[in-house]
Amino acid sequence: MIVVNNKVIISGSAGFIGFHLTKKLMNMGFEVIGIDSLNDAYDVRLKNLRLNELSNNKNYEFHELNLSEPTSISQLQTLNTQAQTFYHMAARAGVRQSFLEPYSYVLDNTVATTNVANFCKVTGVSSLILASTSSIYGDSGENLMRENKDERIQPPSVYASTKLSGEILAKTILDESDTKVLIPRFFTVYGPYGRPDMSILRFIHWIINKKEVQVFGNGEQRRSFTYVDDVVSALVKVMNHNSSDTFNIGSNNTVSLNRVIEIIEDSTDMKSIVVNKERAIKDPDVVKPDLSHIKQTLDWEPTTLIDHGVQKTVEWYLENIELLKSLNYINK
Repeated sequence: MIVVNNKVIISGSAGFIGFHLTKKLMNMGFEVIGIDSLNDAYDVRLKNLRLNELSNNKNYEFHELNLSEPTSISQLQTLNTQAQTFYHMAARAGVRQSFLEPYSYVLDNTVATTNVANFCKVTGVSSLILASTSSIYGDSGENLMRENKDERIQPPSVYASTKLSGEILAKTILDESDTKVLIPRFFTVYGPYGRPDMSILRFIHWIINKKEVQVFGNGEQRRSFTYVDDVVSALVKVMNHNSSDTFNIGSNNTVSLNRVIEIIEDSTDMKSIVVNKERAIKDPDVVKPDLSHIKQTLDWEPTTLIDHGVQKTVEWYLENIELLKSLNYINK
């Protein structure tokens, strides 16, 4: 690995993927300047759990900062980090909730990304690694979604629209600058410390605690579930790519929600109580990634089978059950 200096900025470092990325880079010897607003998009107790673990490492420096605020650029500049890599992992995620709180999504995804891009331009950061989402592709059917080809001009949700807008604005702001814009698009990431508004952790919680498992629709929707450790390994490789680019980061195999429930039942030796509810608005049947570009360019592909990843997540839940069983698993 080629390293210019050993400092990186990670926004959303108390978030799910940002937390795991921060741990990985610190273990590799990097100093991480972590930024997070600690907002209430989901239960903040889980964010504090992650933050408490990170804060025990001497290579972690945390700043509570809302990047959508107009003053955020000057606040970032006062940190004087000299970091050459900015991982912008912070975002407000979730398709269903985005229709209920569109303004919050515009602020946290589009406006915040604009401010981060301007900061990188002003300070001469070498690489902006901007986390994005498979949601911008919509329903893929049996087709594999390919970067710079299959994006929707009119994305299917408020969430997807704000993320695609962030991508476009970052590339426009940093065009002809010295900052590379690298965009990893995540496909349904899961694993320990995951978000409580996402299906796998909710299903684990409901099954272990003998509660009704709420499935929106018939459960035959398929997702490219991708284990968080695989995602982090890809993000480390992205850091050293030598030009602006976009990469799908997902699993080669799609799995239905019903099959995920069966895997959790096998992992816990418990039966679920499934209650099917009305299908969520704009919920795609399937989204499948074309991984040929990231494999050819970065020599990356996922290695974690869904059964193993779910088992690891179940084990983590059981190790932290006293806190996790009290979290809010449905968005307000």
